[in-house]
Amino acid sequence: MFAVIYRGYIKPGRELDYRSAWRTIATYFVEKRGALGSCLHKTEDDLWLAYSRWPDEETRNASWPKEEDSFATELPQEIRDAVVVLKDTIHKQLPEITMEIVDDLLV
Repeated sequence: MFAVIYRGYIKPGRELDYRSAWRTIATYFVEKRGALGSCLHKTEDDLWLAYSRWPDEETRNASWPKEEDSFATELPQEIRDAVVVLKDTIHKQLPEITMEIVDDLLV
């Protein structure tokens, strides 16, 4: 199994927009692109973490368009719009963390 953590700080007053866009995107990737699930966290210092789980790294990498041109054609308009909202709500984005899961009691 493979997991990714996306991290960032949200602009003041934009939390509901971020949460809505995240839910739209996460649901799509679970229903249509092979993700096993996703979870959204908020830390006590207002850092937001979106944690996604995949059967393997190949499935995750194949689920997201590699080039900007294919982004416009591979993903439905609703998802492209949600990505724009998500990006617009982030005040400061930190690098994503990718992890191979070596032991898991959640499953």
